[in-house]
Amino acid sequence: MTSGYCVRLLHLDDALIAYSLIQVAAPCFSADDWAQVVANADRWTLVSLKDPAGYVRGLAAYRIGAHPIAGRLMDVPIFAVASVIDDMTITDLLFTSLRRRSAGCDYMRFWAQFPGDFSEMEREDRFRRWDHGLMFRIDRKPSPALL
Repeated sequence: MTSGYCVRLLHLDDALIAYSLIQVAAPCFSADDWAQVVANADRWTLVSLKDPAGYVRGLAAYRIGAHPIAGRLMDVPIFAVASVIDDMTITDLLFTSLRRRSAGCDYMRFWAQFPGDFSEMEREDRFRRWDHGLMFRIDRKPSPALL
């Protein structure tokens, strides 16, 4: 089941629906925190994946910045997928979309734990740390599969 999924920037009309996905992944992340993420579109890029029926099945929030060790880093504190029948495909499509968007980056970091609140996402000391999450090195030469 790989056709029919649509990965794109999150439309504001879908922000509340996307929050329901976050509630499954991290019930402690409040609606107010989510509203702050959405309101800070100048700092955070939000990507959603919808299934053929129009339901949000995947969501990611990231920012790109200069990290003291990693160099140019795509920092991904929110990466959530929800599907009982096709979670692997959805995860792969969302990850591949982020990989394409990471052009010019040296690494992508997926946080090991969902942020507790919006302020944690914004903390520069949290961004500069090297010891949390999965660091994925970006190959400067793109794979033919990603072209």
